[in-house]
Amino acid sequence: MKLKPKYRRVMIDVLAVTIVVASVAGIYFGLRIALATPTPWVVVASGSMSPSLEVGDLVIVQGIPPSDIHVEDIIIFGLPQGSRTIHRVKRIQTLQNGTFQFKTKGDANSSEDAYWVSEQDVQGRVLYRIPYLGWMALEPTIPIIIVIASIIIILVWPEDTRKKDDKGRMRPRRKWSLIAFTKLGPRA
Repeated sequence: MKLKPKYRRVMIDVLAVTIVVASVAGIYFGLRIALATPTPWVVVASGSMSPSLEVGDLVIVQGIPPSDIHVEDIIIFGLPQGSRTIHRVKRIQTLQNGTFQFKTKGDANSSEDAYWVSEQDVQGRVLYRIPYLGWMALEPTIPIIIVIASIIIILVWPEDTRKKDDKGRMRPRRKWSLIAFTKLGPRA
């Protein structure tokens, strides 16, 4: 069954959006496997690690065994109340049962954290920092604006087509791919 050009264009637009969303999800789940962590990227939400990590930075996290964590590594760990913290390891303590505990401190903080972080709470070590990219997660209006703008661009983007003029020559004409309007007239 052959689709009308109007419906074919809508199908292409829907497919393009689906490919972008599937690509982002594929990258996320691929990084989870490759980096061996359930949280391959985390957004820095406070200034406690300034100037090393700033608010709005996106950090790439690698899951590693506790024995591979060293003093001065930046780790991500969960707190009992459910939040995540990104701080630098200042001291490592080995308990009698062979497990590790870490004393951490934010670079911008004047003193070490009051608690020891157990190895079970460590989610990984920071590998890379991507400045400013995390603002999309911290400021909820930014992704909404990007999604709306992307949808408008995809739906309204002009499609160049060719049509013969009176002398039999091919001349470009702009055809708009809106769902309700198939064309708005020739290009000036």
